[in-house]
Parts: sequence; C-alpha cells; structure tokens
Amino acid sequence: MTTFDIRPKQLRALLLLLVLVPLIPVAFMARFMSDMLKGDRVEAVSRAQEFQAELLSGTLRSVPKLEGSPAERVVRLHSHVRSFVQPSIAVRIVDDAGRLLAGDDSRKGQLMAQERAPGGLEALVQLFLVKPEVIDEAVAGQRHVYLTTGAFTMLLVLGIAATAAMAVSRQIRLQELKSTSVAIVAHELRTPLASMRMLVDTLREGRYRDDKQLREYLDLIAGENERLRRIAENFLAFSRLERGRAVLDLGPVAPHAVAAQAVAPFAARLAAPGCTFTLEVPDTLPEIRADREALAQVLANLLDNALKYTGEERRIALRAHKSGAVLAFTVEDNGIGIADVQRGEIFEPFHQVDQRLSRTREGAGLGLAIVQRIVKAHGGEITVAGKPGKGSVFTVKIPLA
Repeated sequence: MTTFDIRPKQLRALLLLLVLVPLIPVAFMARFMSDMLKGDRVEAVSRAQEFQAELLSGTLRSVPKLEGSPAERVVRLHSHVRSFVQPSIAVRIVDDAGRLLAGDDSRKGQLMAQERAPGGLEALVQLFLVKPEVIDEAVAGQRHVYLTTGAFTMLLVLGIAATAAMAVSRQIRLQELKSTSVAIVAHELRTPLASMRMLVDTLREGRYRDDKQLREYLDLIAGENERLRRIAENFLAFSRLERGRAVLDLGPVAPHAVAAQAVAPFAARLAAPGCTFTLEVPDTLPEIRADREALAQVLANLLDNALKYTGEERRIALRAHKSGAVLAFTVEDNGIGIADVQRGEIFEPFHQVDQRLSRTREGAGLGLAIVQRIVKAHGGEITVAGKPGKGSVFTVKIPLA
C-alpha cells in the first residue's frame, strides 16, 4: 500500500487554502443576495402587474351580456369586476378622456392593469393598487427567505471549511509533536545511555579502586536505569492518555497511602543534605475516589518537577486538606517559579519552563501534560500559583469518595 508523507509546510499551505477558498463562494453569495435584495421590490411589482393583467383579462371575458343604458352597463361592469379582485385593488372605469365613470374617484396607488371594456362601451377598466404594504409584506417575506437561505449556505460552507481546517490544524500539530517527540526521546535517552556505557566500560576494564567505588558505580548505573524507566513510563502514559486508551480503576483510596507511594521513589533525594522536605498528609483525611497508581504518578511528577527546578537549598512540601466536596493536594517549592504568561502553556506536551539552549535540567516536557490529563480523568482540577524566582504551588483537587 502506498503511503504519503505530508510535511508540516505542505499542511500549512493546505490550511491556508482551506481558509481562503471558502471566501470565494461566500463573496459570490453575498453579491448575489445584494443584487436580489436591491431588485426584489421591482420584480415583485412586475409579477403583481402581470398577475392583475391576466386576472382582469379573464374577468372581462366572463362578463355576461350587459343590458340597459350606458350608465347602467358601466355600473354592472364595475360590480362584476369588483367581485373578482382583492380588497387591496381599486377598480375604476374611465372614458377615453380619463373621466371617471364608476369606482373610486381617487387616483392614489399604482396602476396595475387596464383593458378596454367589453360590450361596446367606450371605456377603460383600470385596476389600482391602493395598499402598497401588500407588496412590501411580500417583499419582506421573500427577503427573509433569501437571507435565511444565504446565511445557511454561507454558514454551511464556512462550517465545512472550519471543520476541514481544524482537521488539518490537528494534523499539523500531530506532525510537529511527532517530530518534537522523536528529537526529545533521542536527546533524553542519549544522556543516560552514554553515562551507563561509560560506567559499564569502566567496570569491564577493572578501573576502580575498591569495592566501595564499585558500589558507587553500580548505584550510578541503577540511577540512570531508573531515569530511563521514568522516561519510558512517561511516554507510554502520555501515549495511552492521548489515544484514550488509559483506563482508570477508580475506587475509595486513602490520601496518605497515595502520598506515601508518590514520595517513596524520591526518598533519598528528599532526605539529601540541602533539602528540607515537609509531608503533611494526615491519615485521618477522608477517602477519595481515585486510581491509586495514577494519582501517585500525578504527585510523583509534581515532586520530580519540584526537585528539578529548585536550587541547592531546596524547600519542598507535600500537603493535603479537605475542601468542601474535594480533597486538595498541594506541592510547594522554592524553585524558579512560573511566569503568568506560561501558566497556560506548562500543561502542553513537550513544553519546557526553562527554554534556554544552555538548560541543564533533564526532562521531556511530558510530566505536567500527563498530570493534567490524569487529574481531568478523575473529574478533578489542577491549578498553579507562584512568581518567577519565588517558587511554585501546584494544587490538585480530587472528589471525595
């Protein structure tokens, strides 16, 4: 099967076309509607005149034989025609000089039709529109149809274009994510692999002083291996969450148990010199409805970020308290903080708070993206507070069981 590799530049060109092309039929539709609205009253009057002319002609052909004096025949003719036309139409019978013989003596209104009287009468039968609002009402109704149809058509065209543009935009994002993720995976895997290879080569060649140094090298290898495991788990977790494949096992969970599970992998780093760690998650707190493993990963990712973005004198705290119908976990640190403009971006996949080329902090930028998706899957909420250079406070709210 043949496959096509569409690059982001080509997708952007297609997106531009999807935005511009629909404007052409929309412009033509707008011009057509404008022309229709300008000429609709003239056309309505013309159609009404044609109708009244046909009506008058048929009515005069159906006139019975007129008897009596000319004046009596005019009156009978007027009565006959009057019975066939609408109330909004005035019937006038005039002689060849235009003098009124029968009907309304007012000349107000618009002449709709006229025809010579039958039966040998030297007269003209005229139909006048005396209520122009009838035409205006018909025109208004027609305009409503034009506007509704035109608006619906334009919305349909724009809706289809917007849907296609969103699909292409999503494809652009996926392509960029694919390229970004490959580059980040390569970078993140290369560093620990290089360290492990160097340490393994050192051990294979016997270049260590004693068993103590051997143990130190083995601990370093174990640490790099743990780092690789975390990278792999984050990518797998993000992939499952993005594809909707992650299934949470929600049930009653004790908050202090989740906190203990999250803290365990970082016990050594949190107890290291220069780090002050505070854990305040009482075992008396009510249970929450959560997936223990997934929620522990949320807190673990937040603790990992706290360790990653603080300096030599670290102050990190994990606390929990009941707040109405939810339980709130907070992870606080004295790290580099987060600018206001970045608060909406830090939960995007592969976003790095420290975006300098010389940044030394490891990470693929997936930790907070995973955190947000897991919290939302719990029906919860995550917020962040803090100032650049003054640390951050992440708050995770999870519904009580």
